[in-house]
Amino acid sequence: SSGINAEWPLRPGNYILPLMSSGQPLERKAGLTALAVVAEGTCEYMLEHMMQDCLKLAGNGLSDEAPEVRNAALYALGQFAEHFQPDIVKYSNEILPILCQKIAEEMSTQSAALTRTYYALESFCENMGENIVPYLPDLVEKLVVMIAHSPTVHGKELAISALGAVSNAAEEAIVPFLGQVMEHLKVYLTAPDTEDGIRLKTQAIDTLSVFARKIGKETFSPMAAECVQLGIANLSSADDPDLRRCIYSLFAAISSTCPEALYPCLDPIVKKMFETLESTEGMTTEYKNDAMPRFDLDDSIEEGKGEESDDEDEVLGDYESIEGILVENGYLEEKGDALTSLCELADNMATHFVPYYEETFGHGLKLVDYNAPMVRRGSILCMTHVCVSLHKVIQQNNFQDESAMLPKFLAVCVPLVFDVARSDKDREIVCCALECINEMLKEMKGGLIAEEEYFDSLIEIVKDVLQHKTACQKDSEDDTFCDDVEDDSELTTVLVDFAGSILPSLATAMGGQRFTPYFKNFLPLIIPKEGRKRSERSLAAGTLAEICQAMKESIIPFSDNMYSVFMRGIKDNSEEVISNSVFGLGVLIESSGPTLAPRYPEILGILSTFLKQDGDRRTIDNVLGAVARMMKTNPGSLPLDTIFPTFVKWLPLQEDYEENITVYSSIYGLLSSNCQVAIEQLPTLIPLMITQLTNKKVDDETKAKLTEILQGVTSQYQDLTLKSITSDQAEILKQALAHVNGS
Repeated sequence: SSGINAEWPLRPGNYILPLMSSGQPLERKAGLTALAVVAEGTCEYMLEHMMQDCLKLAGNGLSDEAPEVRNAALYALGQFAEHFQPDIVKYSNEILPILCQKIAEEMSTQSAALTRTYYALESFCENMGENIVPYLPDLVEKLVVMIAHSPTVHGKELAISALGAVSNAAEEAIVPFLGQVMEHLKVYLTAPDTEDGIRLKTQAIDTLSVFARKIGKETFSPMAAECVQLGIANLSSADDPDLRRCIYSLFAAISSTCPEALYPCLDPIVKKMFETLESTEGMTTEYKNDAMPRFDLDDSIEEGKGEESDDEDEVLGDYESIEGILVENGYLEEKGDALTSLCELADNMATHFVPYYEETFGHGLKLVDYNAPMVRRGSILCMTHVCVSLHKVIQQNNFQDESAMLPKFLAVCVPLVFDVARSDKDREIVCCALECINEMLKEMKGGLIAEEEYFDSLIEIVKDVLQHKTACQKDSEDDTFCDDVEDDSELTTVLVDFAGSILPSLATAMGGQRFTPYFKNFLPLIIPKEGRKRSERSLAAGTLAEICQAMKESIIPFSDNMYSVFMRGIKDNSEEVISNSVFGLGVLIESSGPTLAPRYPEILGILSTFLKQDGDRRTIDNVLGAVARMMKTNPGSLPLDTIFPTFVKWLPLQEDYEENITVYSSIYGLLSSNCQVAIEQLPTLIPLMITQLTNKKVDDETKAKLTEILQGVTSQYQDLTLKSITSDQAEILKQALAHVNGS
């Protein structure tokens, strides 16, 4: 399916419906299976044209009399849940109850239906976020029963894994169920080291890692030390690579929430990860023509250290007889997870990780040419994360000795990662390299591209990706480049997305004025051609919006062109493209100053059409952000008496919380200038802003701005404030102001 063009005219009526109405169960199964498989390679087309039809077919298949058809329907539902994200979440009311029912029905079996039910559930939960909260009681109850009473190890494994997926989506909303869940999970966290015990313990530790990341520091802190000791105790005796891998991930998860819990035992943890990276465990030597092995790989490595071979020709003969070296997947995954766990430790342990920077970087460098993609990806992440975290440590602590280490790392890492991006044939590896380049650029800014050679290379890499001219974008059959840029695979879109994301970071690092001539050259490559697919249109709008934001006033020479692009995007039929275009229009207005003020009436007229109760909430939030930018930039060019009450009516933001700081900064500006229409809205605004102080989705910067506004408002309009809020809100306000005043 990955080679099918996204515009392939796939219609259920043409291909699937005749099979689904067949009297033969195997034909009905074939229809659903075909639909499931092509969902991976044509998901964007199917999302736009036939998602409801697909879900209806799968739903009908779930009640089919033939078990093989029901199994195929579950598989299809799992594929749809995985590849139709996040759009499929809107069907949660229909799908989740069915999956809960299937879990209960299949509890006593070890059939394919059980595995596929859990696959569908986990895939569906992935992007649900807070939407999963209403279903938590039923889901947790079903999964806990399954964990406790499933007659098979496989069934228990699936339930524990699904519990992790549900918790990952629910985040802190899972906390009320935590006691009930941990009571059952502890049984398997301390399971004996039998084959079944290790399987269940591995899965339980994996789910425990989710809790460490998602339930919040306040809840997890009392558990942190015990979890660390659990990991260390199991690591010392663990022979299973999957178990070690999950323990490494547990330590990484703990470092993201409670790094202080790892301080006393960081050294043995890191050294164990180094041992994994150096280990040849799990390797098997294969010989040509059934040649008999004359040496064991592990023994030859140990014996060869520090001594000359007595018979060099014999040794060379031995190597020439080798066909290859196989490594079991479990050991490859262990190495990959050890590398990514070291990345997280480097990021989160700050100065405590300083003694391990050099050796960590060295291990990443040694494995960068490893045959297994997961290990190569980990090595690239490892080297770049060491550079980024070391840079942060130097900047924050003014370390002198370590500052000499960073240029040495960069001199090796930067050319290497650039070369991977340009010449590696694995698209996932190239995506990783581009993402790492962007992270280094965001942290080090101009320091990364100070050398002209690095700067020129980076410009060429991004240009080559956008023109589909890197090694991984060649046609696999004839080794030629796809000059017409018609490769529609999902991974190609992601690749271009990562490359495009570098440009705003580059504009920030260089400054808008220096970036201007390069933007002029990149612009034709970013704007999608007529008829391109939704993801490309959305990507273009988002990338251009971020570039406008980064270039600030330097975007003014391009303002007319950008205005046309964003206005065209606002009229698109895709909510995602519209939302990104509205955001882009807002940042263009802000960056252009008074340049676009004459167009404000036209802009307001179009934006107002999105303010409706059944409208896309992310788009509405971006409309409010755009209006806020207009009020910040040129309030005198707006009919504030008309628009500000409507603006307040649609607050607070509900999805795009990143626009919060823009929204409340604009309100602060109006109140500071004694804008009468803003003052008249205070009875509505004051309780609204207090409520946002306790909203966990609102970031600290926004809460600081809200507190600043409330501090000024309450001192100037004390009586009005007291009349506008409840006693609970008054207490929240009191605590916030006391915190600011240091009392």
